Amino acid sequence: MRAAFANVTKISSGETKKIKIETVAENGANPNYVRRNLLTKGAIIKTEIGNARIMSRPGQDGVINAVLLE
Repeated sequence: MRAAFANVTKISSGETKKIKIETVAENGANPNYVRRNLLTKGAIIKTEIGNARIMSRPGQDGVINAVLLE
């Protein structure tokens, strides 16, 4: 799945923003997904404001919801 933006929530303030995705930093499902920049639930993505973990299922939900890692 390809996407340019993610809805990233900052837990401490409860604020959600639409942020541009730069790349996939880590993916526990399969190390090859990082090289191919595949988005799956649980993947760590690098965004403009920092790293975030994807909490939704992008292929089924059609949207990427993530939580900022602090």
